[in-house]
Amino acid sequence: MPFISPKVLCRRHRLTPNRSLGQHFLLHPDQARRLVAALELRGQEVVVEIGAGLGALTYFLAESGGRVIALELDRRLIPILTTEVLPGFSNVMVVSQDALKFDYLALSREEGQSLTVAGNLPYQITSPLLFKLMGVKTAIRIMLFMVQQEVGLRLMAQPGGKDYGILSVLIQYHFHLRRLFLLKPSNFYPAPKVDSVVLGFRPRLPEPSAINEDFLAQVVKAAFSTRRKTLRNTLTAQSSLLRASPAVILAILHDLRIDPGRRAETLSVDDFVRLSNRLAEKTGKPY
Repeated sequence: MPFISPKVLCRRHRLTPNRSLGQHFLLHPDQARRLVAALELRGQEVVVEIGAGLGALTYFLAESGGRVIALELDRRLIPILTTEVLPGFSNVMVVSQDALKFDYLALSREEGQSLTVAGNLPYQITSPLLFKLMGVKTAIRIMLFMVQQEVGLRLMAQPGGKDYGILSVLIQYHFHLRRLFLLKPSNFYPAPKVDSVVLGFRPRLPEPSAINEDFLAQVVKAAFSTRRKTLRNTLTAQSSLLRASPAVILAILHDLRIDPGRRAETLSVDDFVRLSNRLAEKTGKPY
């Protein structure tokens, strides 16, 4: 069955994209093919698509030959996907489920392989979804997402810049990131007000690695709790959360040769790992 444009489907069914769900459907087949090509699929993979929408990406993922689990929260779109967009593909299962609640680890165990994850992420779920996926990275082979360019800048930001923050540190700890290409608003229906960027993510084995990754996240969040304040102020103010007295925190910073007068945005990912590990060792934080 030939590809059907989401714009045609919206007109045919008198569908109005749901703004509260952040719906901006990918329009052009050439862009969808570029996305699928970047996933390096060989036909045996299990692909989880987040936000199938009206199938602009799903169609070409299905053509790749692997098994596709297409997650879609908007129940209006399910019958259109199954009966008009994907009826010729037996390798696709459309699931009406929230991607934030989906059990990626269970699917990976059931399939006996790591997952390929892809999608066009609505702005409002991008950060919580990425935090969830960090926690299940053992179940992931590769991820590829379309995100707002503003979010892409934050994800790939380096220390010292205004875009560098909690999400930058933690996503770069867990994944290797690669910027693939830019997508202008004209590639979507309805057209968003901002550009989008396509990013690739591959799980990494961090070196140095955190003794306790949950505690690492706590330290990073504590350090960035008030961006304009110094580490002396932010970390000691969170001493009860970090289970260390202000004096111990300052002593550890001194031992690591991290000036307590610096701000969190100047620390590298490795700096945060070293700091969280020393705090964990010193305070007996459970591993």
